[in-house]
Amino acid sequence: MKVNEKRKIFGLTMTRRAWNNVLVYVILIIMVVFWYVAPPVKEEADDSIAQEAESGEVIGLIPNDGNLRTIQIDQLKLALNDGQWQCQAPCRLSEKAAASVAENWLALTMAPTEQPAENLITDVYFGFVGGEEARIELYAEPELMIRMPAQQQNYRVIEFTASQLLGH
Repeated sequence: MKVNEKRKIFGLTMTRRAWNNVLVYVILIIMVVFWYVAPPVKEEADDSIAQEAESGEVIGLIPNDGNLRTIQIDQLKLALNDGQWQCQAPCRLSEKAAASVAENWLALTMAPTEQPAENLITDVYFGFVGGEEARIELYAEPELMIRMPAQQQNYRVIEFTASQLLGH
């Protein structure tokens, strides 16, 4: 062993490699102490989502990737043209109401449930880039629920009413 490989700090004589190991362990211990003493702070906006997450996983209906092009609800057909949601003729909604309905569908969050869905309101069809389509069923009982027939799964709608989603 070479003489200059040994280091003496605070009266302790160890090799350079041993001191490196000591420093690594000290840093890890400091990190663990800070993690438990000062855990990460949650944002106030996340509190409502966190409360919903406790009762079940909260998910969005439509991915936020910009691939949604059309929404069809009964006789109402909304299409994305030049970045604006527009109602195609014949239309019972104003331009602002049509955009609001589309934005509500994009912002919709839901949580899985085991409750059976009853009282079908309507089927909703979504058209995506590349010709892909999806269909969901909107139910009114026992609360506003969405059923995805392809997955055979029911979801309860969070923070939206049927009139907000249907434009009534």
